[in-house]
Amino acid sequence: MTPAVAQPPPTNTTPAHTASGQHDADSTTGHARFSLRGRLLWLLLSAIAGLWLLIALAVFVRAHDVADELFDAQMRQMASSLLDTSAAGPDALPTSLEAVAAGRAPALVFQLWRRNVTTDGRHEEAPTLLVHSKAAPHTPLIDGEGFREQQWGGELWRFYSLRDASGRYEAQIGQQHDVRYALARAAAGRMLIPLLAGLPLLALAIWLAIGHALRPLSALAAAVSARRPDQLDPIPVSAPPAEVSPLIDALNGLFERIHRTLDNERQFTANAAHELRTPLAALKTQAQVALRAESEGERRESPVPERRHALEQVIAGVDRMTRLTEQLLLLARLDPEHTALARQHVDLAAIAVDVCALLDAKARTHAVELAFVTDSDAAPHAPHGASIFIEGVGDLLAALLRNLIENAIQHARVGGTVDVSLRQDGKTIELDVDDDGPGIPEAQRAQALERFERLGERGGGGSGLGLSIAARIVALHGGQLDLAESPAGGLRARVRLPVTHGTACPPR
Repeated sequence: MTPAVAQPPPTNTTPAHTASGQHDADSTTGHARFSLRGRLLWLLLSAIAGLWLLIALAVFVRAHDVADELFDAQMRQMASSLLDTSAAGPDALPTSLEAVAAGRAPALVFQLWRRNVTTDGRHEEAPTLLVHSKAAPHTPLIDGEGFREQQWGGELWRFYSLRDASGRYEAQIGQQHDVRYALARAAAGRMLIPLLAGLPLLALAIWLAIGHALRPLSALAAAVSARRPDQLDPIPVSAPPAEVSPLIDALNGLFERIHRTLDNERQFTANAAHELRTPLAALKTQAQVALRAESEGERRESPVPERRHALEQVIAGVDRMTRLTEQLLLLARLDPEHTALARQHVDLAAIAVDVCALLDAKARTHAVELAFVTDSDAAPHAPHGASIFIEGVGDLLAALLRNLIENAIQHARVGGTVDVSLRQDGKTIELDVDDDGPGIPEAQRAQALERFERLGERGGGGSGLGLSIAARIVALHGGQLDLAESPAGGLRARVRLPVTHGTACPPR
């Protein structure tokens, strides 16, 4: 039976400042703000104190075991000494037992008994108490030989009983268990006292060491706070610690993305202003022509053809500006830094049919024949071929088709054709838009996908945004847009999109 181990008194290991882990209020946000330095100090001190307590507990357990061994050996020796006095009488008590017998060692008691046996050797009479200590009772302390722990007088005691070779004499020793605990507690206390005495110095040393280790963070904070709003170059920090390097890399990456976004915004704004300035100037010119034609018509009291022609040009200019504005808004919506697609299960073939029907009148205006075919293998008897489903954004996919087809109609030759074909090959959807116009030289095809690019014969009256918008939409859907020569000698725009859900199936 082992009693509970006494715990040392609690100690205050917290310095009286913000490093204790206490938090103060952030005056700007109102949220709790913790000190990293204080938290590290608290964690380190707690870990050290916990480790020291574990060591002290281990010392206590070991010291208790050692005390048991020492005191048990002492009790065996005292029992042997008592048995040696059985023949000589109480006057032969050893000096080590005289203090116990006189009552000056209350934590230790002893008895010496003589066992009385009848002449026939079979019936034992009541034993006789020959010698005992002052605090010992007049009844046996325990029954039987060996060591035993039990309660006596409301306290835990350890007893030992030993008989001589003849079996007639028995010595019994009892020792209060607190003596052993006191020795173990003293050994553990000697381990804790240095910790309690040196804890303030240890806290100061840890505080200074943490401050030195956190200097790179302070330098980083100072470098960031000293920057101008337009200063987006990388943070120059020489030999940063491994723990700070990811933060610096993340900040530099953020600055690079912001710089790239701002450059794109500036370029977009400049190009948009330039593109809008031209049709506005044309509108103003045509309006002035219409005014002059009106004045001349009033003088001659008859309308003039110039007025009607000028008004038609104004309407055409408004249409071009409307289309340009729509493209600019779509391009801004497709900003790579802010685009998040809400994908749905859509039928790309049905979208292509609708877009082709919408642009058929425009194709006839340009004297161009617009033809659309889909892969008929999946549904040979369907009215428009097979339905091809994809996870994507329907209006963006419609804008993709419209830009590619309008670009082909605008550059096809008069009386020519624009062929639109859609098919599914395994896990890939292929969309081809072919025209028979002048095409684009291979060396300029990558350039044609940039914003506001107009190339040679294919410059026409376009804004230079159609192909760049198409390329961005394809990229957002995880696909690829390639430009090549069409079988008719013009331009082929081929779109490859991954099939992310479902397969080809007949339309409803």
